[in-house]
Amino acid sequence: MTDKSDSDRYIIPNLSRGLKVIEYLATHPEGLNMGEMAEGLNIAKSGIYRIVATLVKEGYIRKEDDSTKHKLTRKLLILGQNVVCQYNITEISLPVMRELREETGETVQLNTMTGLQGVVLEHIPSPKAIRIVVAPGTLFDLHCTAPGKAIMAFLPEAERENLLPQLKLTKHSPTTITDLDDLRSELVSIVQTGYALDRAEGVVAGLHCASAPILDEGGYPVAALTVTAPAMRMQEEDLHAVGKLTIMYARKISSVMI
Repeated sequence: MTDKSDSDRYIIPNLSRGLKVIEYLATHPEGLNMGEMAEGLNIAKSGIYRIVATLVKEGYIRKEDDSTKHKLTRKLLILGQNVVCQYNITEISLPVMRELREETGETVQLNTMTGLQGVVLEHIPSPKAIRIVVAPGTLFDLHCTAPGKAIMAFLPEAERENLLPQLKLTKHSPTTITDLDDLRSELVSIVQTGYALDRAEGVVAGLHCASAPILDEGGYPVAALTVTAPAMRMQEEDLHAVGKLTIMYARKISSVMI
């Protein structure tokens, strides 16, 4: 067995710190200045300056105009889409997403997970006057969204249990789950039903969502298919029917990937 101290000899400290900066910025979509990054990661400001300068040059981080704050670019999203599957999952999903939009009349999204957050890969907006429009690249919390919960529920147990304690269970509404045990219980229920629901739990008030995982050939949840609508139009009694419908369409996408 290789001793841990032996394996540590091959670690590149600055590369490790650079990855930590990327992960830390992923949890702060509003952006951070160098002092905030240095404090949050316990890295010297001089070190942060060199790391950030390198990541900016390579296109992973951008500095906000007229601001000291830095944010992640969409380069990681592009790379992530290539890793999600050996196929182009967005290209595969779009025809199915259009079918689901036509059947429900509501906005359909394709989402995946990046770090401790979810990200929108693509969306087909509802044709109705009042509709939900979410730009690709938009980040969202996992614990209070249907796609976030759908993906987490179907992760391998070890990966899920490593992820859950790291989540900040921010309360966005009266229905947001803020207790880790309650979240675990909901994830168990999601595995049983096959779909996840968002009952106006997130940042944007008055939205209801239903989502089902898209699984690769090994059963790994690479993405989630989601129907999103104003709560007044997709009420509690409608959610379960839409959830079951979403499973059917998610399986269509999964079948192409197997």
